[in-house]
Amino acid sequence: MRWTDLKRGFWAGTAGGVAALAVLFAYRFATGTPTLPEALAERMIRLLPYQVFALFLAKLQHLAKPLGFVMAIITSVIGFGLGGALFVRLARGTRRPRPALALTTALITWAFLTYVFLPFIESGILGIALTVTVPSPALSMALASAVYAAVLVWLAGVPGGQRTDPGRLRAERGRGMTSTSAAPPVSPGEAGKLASPDAVSRRDVLQRSALVLAAAAAGSRCAAWIASGASRVAAAAAQAFTLLKGMPEEVTTAGRFYQVSKNFFDPTVDAAKWSLEVKGLVTKPLKLSLDEFKKAAPVVERYQTFECISNEIGGDLIGNARWKGVRIKDILLLAQVKPGARTVIWHAADGFTESLPLDIAMDGESMLAYEMNGEPIPQKHGAPVRVLLLNRYGMKQPKWLTAIEVTDQEYARTQGYWEQQGWDHEAIVKTNSAFRVESKDGAALALGGWAFAGNRGVSKVEISADGGKTWIPAAVKEPLGQNCWQFWSLLWTPPSTGDYFIQVRATDGGGHTQLAEQKPTLPDGAQGYHTVKVHFG
Repeated sequence: MRWTDLKRGFWAGTAGGVAALAVLFAYRFATGTPTLPEALAERMIRLLPYQVFALFLAKLQHLAKPLGFVMAIITSVIGFGLGGALFVRLARGTRRPRPALALTTALITWAFLTYVFLPFIESGILGIALTVTVPSPALSMALASAVYAAVLVWLAGVPGGQRTDPGRLRAERGRGMTSTSAAPPVSPGEAGKLASPDAVSRRDVLQRSALVLAAAAAGSRCAAWIASGASRVAAAAAQAFTLLKGMPEEVTTAGRFYQVSKNFFDPTVDAAKWSLEVKGLVTKPLKLSLDEFKKAAPVVERYQTFECISNEIGGDLIGNARWKGVRIKDILLLAQVKPGARTVIWHAADGFTESLPLDIAMDGESMLAYEMNGEPIPQKHGAPVRVLLLNRYGMKQPKWLTAIEVTDQEYARTQGYWEQQGWDHEAIVKTNSAFRVESKDGAALALGGWAFAGNRGVSKVEISADGGKTWIPAAVKEPLGQNCWQFWSLLWTPPSTGDYFIQVRATDGGGHTQLAEQKPTLPDGAQGYHTVKVHFG
């Protein structure tokens, strides 16, 4: 077996792998069910040391998830390529026709992917079991395997039917076989070409690969991740406070609201078929349709800010909206929680789980929301129902809620998806603040931004331009609600022209000032002062 044959097989397998992945993506978007690449991507992420995972998440933020998915796709394509090299190695010298080879290859590929590889990566053998699982994979794998085998056999150039072996040709000539016409001597290289009339040249492989890649690109319906780069606009403010030009909206629109999830493709939940199940240690288990859920308890409405636990100092993974829904307490009262219950476990449509002490779920402030800014919650923000809690980072407030399980498990022993990745179990919001405006205003600098401390509120915001030796108080706007960010602003006149490194810090309603020591987001949220460099003059 020549090295060139193995390379030809590898590239043929690579092209076949691209075509197979295109089929899987098309199947995914046609049916809405997860497929192999998503499960592989989650397994690869879970195999990363959590410090490395946190570093990627902190530095790449919105790009971290697409990058992880791209790496899974590349790994899959390489795997298919190696399968192509193995195919060429095993098919050497075969006399089977190409259709039979393609069928055999498709069956072997299907059996391996469906019953060996996929169960292996989904199971807990490599660590914690995945939340992304592939339901009924046989059909999607069969379609992908058939396309892979067809492209592989077509491009690899393995001959089917009768073939002439050079050794056999020489032996027959030695026994006196003659040709009706004279022929020139045949070199070993030329003999190889004669012996394999169906062999494909490198140029043919490249041309056919290009054809397959073009067809795969045209047939796949891969989603594109589009980064939003639109600038924020100024919003109206209360009479006692004027927002500076360039500040974000105090109420964030759904389109500008940050969105982070564990998924490569978020679920699309059909509100007409959705139901909320309340189960576990309850006397009256419930299963409520969306209409029944909305009528099950008194409606409550409030403004609330969400911040991601992976939001870096001064980051933009934060937003504020007006939410409408019902109290969790009222739903649990309908189900009649049994004595001995201690913990509530959330279950979401994407396999995400989280937990909460029962007493917090019953405190009257914990809420299940179905509207955002006067409209049904958009799919990407958790439609039709998501959890709202005070004083917690977003990871503790699941989207796409489908079930509430009441259990007697100790809260400390329950771990949600992100805790399994190394994040803090409590996820209490830290007091933090950020700049959003640094611009010249005549003889002064206009400085402004936001501060957030969960339901503790913000009592004071200060800035320093001398490394923390002195602090200047800023004007702070009253919040829209008890768990909302607060905007601040200050017109500051520098003592002279030049560059300044300006810091901001906030103090919560209990008198506790945010800590200056710099800490990364993992495991319990970023810490430290946001600092900007401004030039005046």
